[in-house]
Amino acid sequence: MKFYTDRLIMTPGPTEIPLRVKKAMIRETTNPDLDPSFLELYNNVRGKLQKLLNAEKSHIYVMAGEAIMGLEASIANTMKPGDKVIVVANGVFGEGFADIVKAYGGKPLLIAGENWRGGVDVGEVERALEKNRDASILTIVHCDTPSAILNDVRSVAKIARDFGVITIVDAVSTIGGVPVEFDNWGLDILIGGSQKVLNAPPGLTVIALSDDVWERVERVNYTGLYMSFKLWRDMLDVKNVFPYTMPDVLVYALDEALNIILEEGLEQVYSRHLKAREASWRALETLNLEPYPSSLEHSSPTVSAIIVPQSVSERKLRDYIWVKYGVLLAGSWGRLEGKVIRVGHMGLQASRTHLLKAYTALARGLKDMGLEVSVSKVVDAIENAYT
Repeated sequence: MKFYTDRLIMTPGPTEIPLRVKKAMIRETTNPDLDPSFLELYNNVRGKLQKLLNAEKSHIYVMAGEAIMGLEASIANTMKPGDKVIVVANGVFGEGFADIVKAYGGKPLLIAGENWRGGVDVGEVERALEKNRDASILTIVHCDTPSAILNDVRSVAKIARDFGVITIVDAVSTIGGVPVEFDNWGLDILIGGSQKVLNAPPGLTVIALSDDVWERVERVNYTGLYMSFKLWRDMLDVKNVFPYTMPDVLVYALDEALNIILEEGLEQVYSRHLKAREASWRALETLNLEPYPSSLEHSSPTVSAIIVPQSVSERKLRDYIWVKYGVLLAGSWGRLEGKVIRVGHMGLQASRTHLLKAYTALARGLKDMGLEVSVSKVVDAIENAYT
């Protein structure tokens, strides 16, 4: 039996969509190929993303396609068959980069795969690069969402640059919730997505490219079309024409999502996500549940991953909470499937009210399944975090 008339999405992507973003999607549509005003709006979105990513000196493109496309495009445009790629594999998506590398004929060297409960050891990265001086690319995930791990991208990128290796960063689950300084950190390619912290619908990939990486893009000379960085540069930047028809409705949504973030102010936005992480960890302590990351500093401010008690079925718990209490939580993937439950605190989810609803539902679900938990103490723990 349901006891609610609404529902709350507290998954780490796709996320709840703010009313302002929904309203932006019902504006009058146009022909994005021909309407100059749409091109102007699209370029304004690129400018807002430059501010968000601190990428004023770099190239930004918003491509039609879910962010996995951006991960593949980053490899396709920069790697030749036989190239060696250092893959920071301390998570599901980190490890997944190796599959893309192999699909394009590269040779992935996986590192840091033994410890998924902490950020990558920067010393291990340096040793791998020292030992494999013929490597040309390093891939890393900023926040590996299935485990909620946060990697020190800035330190890793500095080491990679010292070895003359380009750095490709999956920042799909951090942009808009964790500081990113694309230019200052010396990143070469960064991939973002619309459906995570930005709170827009899925379907758009954000790509940031440094000036330096273009030389490699030219040498690799990827011959595909849809994912070609050169095609985007030559068509959009030179001719002011899109390589293919853009989904204008999704761009309107992304534009409004960025407006919300920039109006609040980046410093406030990042502080709010840090507070959400703190409140989540306090709630878990009260519930006697163990976070999957080994420490708070290795846990992303945008998502919490929780080890499920052995006496509880993770899938049944999530389904029960969704049906009875109207709160949608997430499981995990790969080696963590069935072992971890996740609460997203991305964008508008990173708020006191959303976390109170999410963790109250989690506590009630556990209590209904026979565990001794105090719902009131969970509420107090979150409230105290915001006091």
